Amino acid sequence: TRFPPEPSGYLHIGHVKAIMLNQFYAQHYKGKLLVRFDDTNPSKEKEEFEQSIVEDLRSLDVVPDMLSHTSDHFDLIFKYAVKFILEGNGYMD
Repeated sequence: TRFPPEPSGYLHIGHVKAIMLNQFYAQHYKGKLLVRFDDTNPSKEKEEFEQSIVEDLRSLDVVPDMLSHTSDHFDLIFKYAVKFILEGNGYMD
C-alpha cells in the first residue's frame, strides 16, 4: 500500500484514517507500506512538516517499510513521459 502525504502541512484526521487503513491492509495481506512524500510543490513544502509527519506516524505506531519522495523518481518519470509521447501514447500541453 502507499500513503502519499504532501509535506505542506500537518497530518489531519483524514490522513490518520488513510494511513491506518493502509497499514492494516499491508499487514493483513503481508504486503509493504510505502510512504512517499509528494514533494512536487516546493513553494508550499517545509522540512518542518515532513518531520512532523514522520513523528506523527511514529506516535501512531506506523512503521513504513520504505520512505521516499516523488522527486527521487523524477528522472525515471521523465524518461517514461518521453517514451509515451514518442510512442503516441501520451501528450504534453
